[in-house]
Amino acid sequence: MTYPTATHARGLTLVEVLAALAILAMVLLPIALGFAQALIATSNSSITAAASSIAREKAEELKSKQFEELDSQPREARDLNPEDGFFEVAVTIETVRPDDAAHSGLKKAEVSVYRAGGSAPVAGITTYFTPYGI
Repeated sequence: MTYPTATHARGLTLVEVLAALAILAMVLLPIALGFAQALIATSNSSITAAASSIAREKAEELKSKQFEELDSQPREARDLNPEDGFFEVAVTIETVRPDDAAHSGLKKAEVSVYRAGGSAPVAGITTYFTPYGI
């Protein structure tokens, strides 16, 4: 018994398949890296926005205190959700030009928000207080 042979049937060789996959990889790799960079940028942006919100909240909390009660505060865990511990906030209060009679009583308050355990602040706010209000 003889089998019919296909004279016009032609398939892809292994080399052709590998070349097509290499070209596809060269096209898709930059696209995948672009998506990864966009994801990182979005994540960093949301972290900065949350840290800025925490700094504003702490600055508003300082505004509600009496002038004499304004003191530096060490780092404390603080987050938008009380059960999270992603951020820490620190307050530094210093008297500005205490020897200048016109500016005596002027206090500079710096609120810095850090990622938990981090050394560089993610966000910060600086404001000034007087005995007569902001």
